[in-house]
Amino acid sequence: MDKVLIADDEPGALKALKYLLDWESYGFTIAGEAANGREALDLLKDGDYALLVTDIRMPGIGGLDLIREVRSFSGIPILVMSGFGEFEYVKAGLRYGIKDYLLKPVTEEDMDRVLRDVREDLARERTLHRQLYHGMQAMRNQALRKWASGAMRAKDAEERFRLLELGLDPNRHAVCCLLAEMDFMDESDVSLTDAEIQIRRFAVLNIMEDVVGSGGYVFEQSEERYGVLLCGGRDGLNGEDALAAADALRSQVSRYAGVSVTIGIGDVVWPASQVARSYAVAERMLDRKFFAGQNAVIRSGSFDEEAADGGEADVRELQPLLDAVTAGDELQVHLCLKRQMERFAAGGRTPAQVRAFMLELLVLLFHLLMKEGHRPDRLFKTDPNDYKSLLEAKTIAQSFAYAERMCVEAIALRTASRPPKPVTTVQAVKDIVAAEFGSTAISLKAIAEQIYMNPAYLGQLFKTSEGVSFNDYLLRVRMEKAKELLRRTDKKAFEVATDVGYRELDWFYKKFKAYTGLSTGEYRSAQDR
Repeated sequence: MDKVLIADDEPGALKALKYLLDWESYGFTIAGEAANGREALDLLKDGDYALLVTDIRMPGIGGLDLIREVRSFSGIPILVMSGFGEFEYVKAGLRYGIKDYLLKPVTEEDMDRVLRDVREDLARERTLHRQLYHGMQAMRNQALRKWASGAMRAKDAEERFRLLELGLDPNRHAVCCLLAEMDFMDESDVSLTDAEIQIRRFAVLNIMEDVVGSGGYVFEQSEERYGVLLCGGRDGLNGEDALAAADALRSQVSRYAGVSVTIGIGDVVWPASQVARSYAVAERMLDRKFFAGQNAVIRSGSFDEEAADGGEADVRELQPLLDAVTAGDELQVHLCLKRQMERFAAGGRTPAQVRAFMLELLVLLFHLLMKEGHRPDRLFKTDPNDYKSLLEAKTIAQSFAYAERMCVEAIALRTASRPPKPVTTVQAVKDIVAAEFGSTAISLKAIAEQIYMNPAYLGQLFKTSEGVSFNDYLLRVRMEKAKELLRRTDKKAFEVATDVGYRELDWFYKKFKAYTGLSTGEYRSAQDR
């Protein structure tokens, strides 16, 4: 309810106005009463009122002086009550933007008209405020994302930050970029609809903003990821601060939202105009999620990758090797790896540098397969000890033999898997749903395994084709089948729930009521009439 303050020096007038009509039916409640302008001013400054109703003639500070004072600090709607001989006062009040005036004695019809107008004005104002707020938030989010990823020049960033009232100086602050990926987004949880996913995302965002507080900014990087920019003075932000912040984010999101997140930590950079370098490192760290697992904080050194100077040049040598994999040329793969091993051996590279090179190769192979719609886990999870054997390799020859085997297997996987035809693939998914919707084990991930595709890619393909997510489509199939069973059979509700894939009856009831607007009993009764 919006609070109303009434100011009138006549107790009878105050009482009459209070009981003239049902204020709450208009969305208002009379929360304050004042016998003069001074009392009204004190109440207005201490309370959050949405409407002021005042008499024009009062002792001490009168209605006109009250309006003038109020307008110095508030734009609250003001309704003036006056007698027949006070119109000059009313005209003066109009100059201060009063909402309306009513002649005493005030009638129910007059008050009804004015309160409806005020209610509509307040609703429009709040809608506009929400639109402006969300518009500003969207612009801030876009500016931070573009700047962090290197898509905005430092000069443009300075101007944009000033306009958006972001207290971030690219030339003065130090920053560290974190990227947090919500793990449930790649699990294809069949029980979550699009709306429920958005609620989880919103909860994660709110908690992250609370944890970061005034120490930085949170922005949306993608559907699955949020970015965090930690800010500080040149000597006021270091790697341990970033690690502590990442640990706090991970634990608080898990505790209060029930969601696990994996966080990649970038380098601390100064000045902040070098933020793209920190962002790139955070992305590279988060790429290691495949190997580190979910609900982890990953930073440089997590994989024994602290290579000495020259490591980056070695990583660039991976491009010819990737080209050979893409071309399906096993001989060229062998030659590229042979040359690289000889360079490493001749240059006296450490085991840590060799492992860093191998890890980068695995990540790039992973992305190559993902991009083409293949399922990388068919390559990387064939043997649980594979990755361990790479880390524990005793010789450089063992490491490179492992790398060659992975490249050759990637070629074989690409050769065996032709790019899927979207229509055929989506129809295959729909056919499986039609046959298996009654199974509690059905999920996008399970179907992806059946048709040898990456779950995330398959989910995008399905939504593009059908206009709804896989989870919402499965829900629709199950609910329509449940309606059919309730219409055409005498099965009990728990039997119907089991038939359409629900183990828990309460969860089925909730979904059915949300889908149809009726309980199962109400639906069946409506069909019997």
